[in-house]
Amino acid sequence: MPTSSAEETIQRLIFSLSELEQLGQTLISGHSNFNVSSKTYLRITLGTLQVTRGAILCYHPTDNYLTVAASAPDIDSTPIDIEPEEVTSFLDCSHIEIDTPPEGLHSFINRNADLINGAAMHRLWVPLKIHDEFLGILGLGEFLGREKLEEWEQELLTILAHQISIAIAYSQIVEGIQSEKFRLFMLAESAPQICQLLQPEDAAEQVLHQAVALLDANMGCLMLVRPQQQILELLDAFPKSIISDNGENIQSISLKEIMGLPESEEKTALNMLGSVVEEGRTNRCSANLDDVFGGRNLMVGPIQGRDGDILGVLVVGDKEERGGRTLEFTEEDEMLLDSFAKQAGVAIENAHLHQEALEARELQSEMEEARKIQENLIPDTLPEIPGYEVAGYYEPRGPVGGDYFDCIELPHGGWGLSIADVSGKGMQAALLMATLRAGLLSEISSSRGREDSESIDMNDELINMAMTLNSLLYVSGTEEKYATFFYSHLNPETDILTSLNGGHNPPLIVRKDGNIQWLGQEIGGLPLGMFPNEMVPTIAEYQAEQITLESGDVVVYYTDGVTETVNVDDDFYDDDRLESDAISCANNDATSICDFIHKSVIDFQGDADQFDDLTLLVLRKK
Repeated sequence: MPTSSAEETIQRLIFSLSELEQLGQTLISGHSNFNVSSKTYLRITLGTLQVTRGAILCYHPTDNYLTVAASAPDIDSTPIDIEPEEVTSFLDCSHIEIDTPPEGLHSFINRNADLINGAAMHRLWVPLKIHDEFLGILGLGEFLGREKLEEWEQELLTILAHQISIAIAYSQIVEGIQSEKFRLFMLAESAPQICQLLQPEDAAEQVLHQAVALLDANMGCLMLVRPQQQILELLDAFPKSIISDNGENIQSISLKEIMGLPESEEKTALNMLGSVVEEGRTNRCSANLDDVFGGRNLMVGPIQGRDGDILGVLVVGDKEERGGRTLEFTEEDEMLLDSFAKQAGVAIENAHLHQEALEARELQSEMEEARKIQENLIPDTLPEIPGYEVAGYYEPRGPVGGDYFDCIELPHGGWGLSIADVSGKGMQAALLMATLRAGLLSEISSSRGREDSESIDMNDELINMAMTLNSLLYVSGTEEKYATFFYSHLNPETDILTSLNGGHNPPLIVRKDGNIQWLGQEIGGLPLGMFPNEMVPTIAEYQAEQITLESGDVVVYYTDGVTETVNVDDDFYDDDRLESDAISCANNDATSICDFIHKSVIDFQGDADQFDDLTLLVLRKK
């Protein structure tokens, strides 16, 4: 070479090869990457070939552009777009003279004339590639002391370019592995973090933010399936401007509409949401096909519960590269989102189960308070009635029930015996029962005159009371809440029992001689609270009847929890068994009769579950 002796050239080559070896070992050891070592590679190349200017450009295949990794002298450059067919032209050449480029690169050279002519690489290009994979370009400028490279220098340039290509490819592999390791680390770290959040809102927010960070996304949404409403409902969004920008389009999406969309080669966001909910598989759509969220590239993963049901979907969009360019999601991204969405399903389900447990505990506490209140409404002991015995028993099916009984001393003489059964169970039934009791006590306390006054008809008194209580329960209850009610007024001086039946089971009378009579069977009346007062006369008016009790007569009041008790063979206790049991124990005192019938019912029930609240009230004339 004219610029140096052969000995100097050999020394330069030996030094360059030594540097390349050290640089390669540094890359392999993981203590560097190509972005850091690119300037060294360029310096070795330019120094070995005695070239004054040059640049190394790296190719980014996801979005088809080049970036300047190193240049001499240093230049500022924005990403350089390159078309797929131009990449093919580079792959077809071993080197390219800028003055005589192939046909397929004319457009590329014209678009980037300022960079080529005004900076570092206006003489010779060497494509950086391994087999058919395009990795970038090595560009050379002025050759020191000569117009072109000699043949042996071109061979050396090929070797140097190959070394640079290997360094780029290896660095990309290492960077990809490190990136995936970091993402897997983030995935592993995110699981305990999101699963520790026990408030559904906090869990949803953390899940969304973790997904956006994990997948380098600029936007995301978390939507839950509401099976009853058959909709996808937005739970959270990042950034919040998505909600205001897209309005009602994103707040609630009909499942029927998105799951019924026809299939197309290019899935829109709605197509994709429908397929993810229906098939339970992660999916993505390309740019300009987002008709819901306003993003450029979207990916949606199914959030599954423990039983495999789809709880919702996790949407991420606009994946961003470090340089700020928007990328398309990859198959690896799909796998990552799918794994994270499974963790999200556990976290969201845990949060909801925790919330349900808290609500159940709170409800249990409220039910316990209601039980204590209801216990105070059911009498522990019944009063002594001259010439009579009275006993009662009440066993609710659950913590609180809807049955009620009482024996009340009336303010103007006589006694009121009542039994009732509110429809349904639980808190609502207990509240309506309490309302009925309060209304009954109010009516009793305001009853007119003495019961033996000639101006008062006891039948009318009971009918008026029933109409008042019916009106009270109708306005106090819901559409399906009502109470069957039976009330008897006892005058112990005359032994007259005046009764009114509001849709309740007729009490059983066992006479001293063993004959059976059903009290209130021939008189009628609707359950209280079922219809407004103005409708009652048109359906079934309330009526009252009077009987006279004699020594040894027994009256058994009960609710349907007695006669409709079912055993393991699905047989009912029924009226016949009640008759038989009542007759067999009629000569006992009222408490013994009550205990005998209760034990008979429980023995009949056996291992079967308790059907209903079980209530008894027994009146016996001595």
